[in-house]
Amino acid sequence: MTKDEEGYYFFKDRQGDTFRWRGENVSTTEVEGIVSKLCGLVDAAVYGVEIPGNDGRAGMAAIVDPEDKLDLKALASQLALELPAYARPILLRKVKEMDMTGISFVFISNLKL
Repeated sequence: MTKDEEGYYFFKDRQGDTFRWRGENVSTTEVEGIVSKLCGLVDAAVYGVEIPGNDGRAGMAAIVDPEDKLDLKALASQLALELPAYARPILLRKVKEMDMTGISFVFISNLKL
């Protein structure tokens, strides 16, 4: 959150919610939802990574697969049907678990509504 000059509080955007690839903005949240659905509603994280010699960031998806059962080739084929070419993660990786950030709450006094 951030506070303006008048004392009002505002939520700030998360950095990394979008990345730009092939001249298009890609929503990580939208791609994560589709990846998760196609993988049986497992946790997935999508983010942009730099590829040398290319402008923008290419999509990477990290997918929780603790039992190593996910068929990445089949997933890539399904993603081709669900997403436009610029939004498809070109890098797929399986992870045993996803690092999570804990949520903390802060009491804010004098919050103007």
